[in-house]
Amino acid sequence: EYFGTTTRALLTMFELTLANWPQAARLLQENVSEYYMLFSIGHKLTIGFAVLSIVNGVFIQETFKVASSDDRIMMRQKERDRALHSKKMLMLFESADESGDGVVDIDEFKDIMADPQVALWLASQELSVRDAELLFRLLDDGDGELTADELVSGVERLKGSARSIDLAAFIQEHRQFVKQVSKKLALEPPKERWSSEAPSRDASKLSSGN
Repeated sequence: EYFGTTTRALLTMFELTLANWPQAARLLQENVSEYYMLFSIGHKLTIGFAVLSIVNGVFIQETFKVASSDDRIMMRQKERDRALHSKKMLMLFESADESGDGVVDIDEFKDIMADPQVALWLASQELSVRDAELLFRLLDDGDGELTADELVSGVERLKGSARSIDLAAFIQEHRQFVKQVSKKLALEPPKERWSSEAPSRDASKLSSGN
């Protein structure tokens, strides 16, 4: 009934691997030999659990890899992240705005940042609060008061590590500042480091070649 032909044996092995394996295992144990119990359990543990789990893991990993490279999925995930970030920052703003006037001044900001739970909560979102006054100045647009939009956009800009575009923008602004100062002081702006070092390297190569 279970092993009479090749097709029956194949179907029985399929049941041992994926389907109703105890019935076929007990049939072998009772009608052939009790040692087939070891074969049935070993087959199920190695093929039924280990190998199939690896195959399933590979398929799931490939599925997530394809999903992570899909533009629409990435855009929707980014929108969800921004919406969640805005919701959290609005909750923080409402807690900090004790006066209820729709803005947060430096004193209200310091009071809310003095709470260790708030500092830990912000640290979990990759925003370290070491100096509340400095953080307020970085978030503020210069009027001495924080609005909800300033808090949302400012925290989103500051949290996490420095990005390449931020460093490039800082270097560009620094170069423009040096040129403006040099122009006002009638000084020659400093040359780029690479441009001053390149001729010396070329000269050393020529001298070594001669």
